[in-house]
Amino acid sequence: MLLIISLLFYNASKAQKFGWEVTLYGFADNREYKSSVQIPQTFMGTLFTPEVGLQIDSLSAIRVGATTLFEFGSNQFQDKVYPQLYYSFCGSKFKFLFGAFSRHKVFDNAPAALYYDSLYYFRPYINGLFWTYNGNSFRQSVYLDWTSRQTQSIRETFIMGGEGQCHFGDFFLHHHLYMYHYAKTASPSPNEFIRDNGALYLLVGYDLTQKLALDSLCIGVGGIQSYERSRNDMVWHTPYGFLFEVLAQYKGFGIKNIFYYGKGHALDWGDPFYRLKQYDRFDIYFTPLRLHGVEGRFGISMHFAENRISHQQQFYLRVNIGSFAKKKLNHHPPEIW
Repeated sequence: MLLIISLLFYNASKAQKFGWEVTLYGFADNREYKSSVQIPQTFMGTLFTPEVGLQIDSLSAIRVGATTLFEFGSNQFQDKVYPQLYYSFCGSKFKFLFGAFSRHKVFDNAPAALYYDSLYYFRPYINGLFWTYNGNSFRQSVYLDWTSRQTQSIRETFIMGGEGQCHFGDFFLHHHLYMYHYAKTASPSPNEFIRDNGALYLLVGYDLTQKLALDSLCIGVGGIQSYERSRNDMVWHTPYGFLFEVLAQYKGFGIKNIFYYGKGHALDWGDPFYRLKQYDRFDIYFTPLRLHGVEGRFGISMHFAENRISHQQQFYLRVNIGSFAKKKLNHHPPEIW
């Protein structure tokens, strides 16, 4: 009997393969802000993510690893360590992740109004699930990120959301929406209330890439509708505003402009500039390094807000190698945002 069981395990193990992946993400972000809603500061550091896993079959895998953060200037060997353990399914149209996994695998280009870009530095992971359907002209994702477990002193919090795009010839529709649930602690005080906070980001646009000698040129208009509710008074606050966006790219160079006008939004996870009634961001960037598994980009951003101009300089270097590195979860083209 033991011999039969051993032979069965041996035959099963031959159909499975071990794999690995290593990602290095280096960042430098200097923010010379002059705004009542922002803090001038500089971030520099590296995120190092080694993973190993078992390829169950051609579609499914179990992976385990960790992301370590080292901030330049720190006297710590590692400033933060974030464990990763997740199941992945990667088919021709459907993709599914469950567990603790890297934010970069699913949110490479989320709108800053909903997710502040410093989250990629200091919360570079998602704890929950992410499901995606990717068709020829339609893509839709649904996700859950459990951001805090309830204790006697810590509130339970989580984010539920979805994002996607669809194309009708050269026209496109992009959307991203989520709800952030801010619950009570296990022993709530009388002044402690449940709060809900969320938003819808919607953009309709036209892709001019095929009509001009550029790598990409997109123009979009849309808006942001957010909501805020505290369950002590059950009053809904629903600010909204207008968006105009332009993106152009050619041979590694790119420019992007986002203009917002409307009411200010109090989104817990979003860029504080969108708390203002009017805001314009202009980016110019260059990607001088783009090799197999290696990409480096330098960008300069100007933020026009409150009759002042703020400056920002960013550089990132991403290295991604390994047997798992070929199976990307986001094969869609970059969003205009």
